[in-house]
Amino acid sequence: MSFAREPLRELRRIRSTFGAEAEARKRALLEALAGAQLTTCREIIALHEDLLFLVAFPGAASTRRAALRLLADFAGRWRRIAGARAAAEKSGIAGTIACPQVAWPIARLLARDQDAEVDWIGLEDPAAFDGLVERLVAPSEQDAFGGGEYTTRRWIELARPPSLAALQWLTRGGASLAPQRGFAAAWDAAEVPLRWKLHESKRSVTHARLKVRPTWRGGFRRPTVSTTEAVARPLESIRLLGRAEAARVIDLARSALVARSREVHAMSYANPAEVHLADLGEGVTLAVIGVLPEQRLQLEANYGYLLLSNGVPIGYGGVSPLYRQANTGINIFDPFRGSEAAFLWVETLRAFRTLFGTRRFIVNGYQFGAGNSEAIASGAYWFYWRLGFRPSLPENVALAAAEAARLKRTPAQRTPATVLRRLACGDLVLDLADWDPADAFEEPLLLRFGAAVARSIAELPAVSHEAGERRLAREVAVALGSKPGGHAKADRRGFERLAPLAALLDLRAWSAAERAALLRWMQAKGAPVEQEFARLGADQSRFFRELRAVCRVEERRP
Repeated sequence: MSFAREPLRELRRIRSTFGAEAEARKRALLEALAGAQLTTCREIIALHEDLLFLVAFPGAASTRRAALRLLADFAGRWRRIAGARAAAEKSGIAGTIACPQVAWPIARLLARDQDAEVDWIGLEDPAAFDGLVERLVAPSEQDAFGGGEYTTRRWIELARPPSLAALQWLTRGGASLAPQRGFAAAWDAAEVPLRWKLHESKRSVTHARLKVRPTWRGGFRRPTVSTTEAVARPLESIRLLGRAEAARVIDLARSALVARSREVHAMSYANPAEVHLADLGEGVTLAVIGVLPEQRLQLEANYGYLLLSNGVPIGYGGVSPLYRQANTGINIFDPFRGSEAAFLWVETLRAFRTLFGTRRFIVNGYQFGAGNSEAIASGAYWFYWRLGFRPSLPENVALAAAEAARLKRTPAQRTPATVLRRLACGDLVLDLADWDPADAFEEPLLLRFGAAVARSIAELPAVSHEAGERRLAREVAVALGSKPGGHAKADRRGFERLAPLAALLDLRAWSAAERAALLRWMQAKGAPVEQEFARLGADQSRFFRELRAVCRVEERRP
């Protein structure tokens, strides 16, 4: 039996307890574990999780310092156990190997580190990768590259300088091409796997954190009022960060996800001009990160978010405001489960309500089990249920209520996976007091307006699709009393994104005030900060009502 097993069990039990006696016991356990020979991968991961927990939720300065000392050279622990490092692959812990597939901006970030390289064994789409590399081949080299004598891997070895790894050669070459060559999009489409030796990397799960003044804990918070009541209260402690501070938060968010082989589009293509930081108290902050203007969705706004406690990333997710609703969800990293996730999720929704004016929150089925075995195993459905979220599908309302009543009677008997999978069909929704069911803009309708736009352009006597789009934009500009191309570049960019949709509506029937408000909202889509677009969208009831009607007509077409 491992000598460390009992101290590890006690540390896990006591880590959420605070007070002088508990802190003294934590430090004694850490001292015992500092020199202990851990014998399994599971023991190393358990210790690592508890150390991160103590840094994120410290009860005393001395406990936090002790935890940081054990984390400082954590990579060395893997060398003492044969095979443990391989078993912990993709954990993101210092000393292990991460195997992410990353978006173009993250690939360029990792390429700065000689320890990140293309994972040749994990390459699943050689044809897409060959096409990516071909973009870097000069015309004079094309015959040799395409002649079949060289594999693509061998060609890269031939073409790259000895000082550059394959990943560095690819990213430097791709970055040197003009944007219209589309290398970034081709990289994302190729889904190139990487193999990243973390060692003691500052981007590892072990070391990725912001330098902050710690806040000492005396316990964990729980929601004290209904979720709808709490979320409706404005959160005053939200500020827009300057670019330097925003860049540090974005870098940490990217590190926290890529080390764990996870990704959020808004963080990969983060906008340094839009990072909102909310103080949630007790050393916890919420960073809401906007996406670059050129990467924005057409009708929805799009944000990623990162939760931090004492500078340590403890969870993440995304939120997509659309009219008066928003799709969202929460993921708490494994080491921090059993803390105050329910309280922080309510405060996160409160921040979204304050920022965007959201009246309904929607959690898609994947977050609690649709195609997500991890969510099924954790029973994530009941996390949302207990906070007031309810099924969107009528057929799941009775099933969920019956299972909730059964759990109350026999809490030791978990919900069968088959039931959770049935409940994961459809969404979960949380409606605030000012939500009107008539405002619902069903997600399947988002798939219809593109078809309606394509049909309207096809009916124009235009020479090309692009010419048709330009004509629609001119017509909408005239209808809204705006000179085509007469406004600022950012305003024009936003206007042109939404003009094909506005062209589906009979704007001549709108009042002057309605047309002016629509123009302001369309222009806001291209602004450096997308928050105003999301907030103004909540007032566009006529636009969404009429667009919904157009989409429903399109839905009925053969």
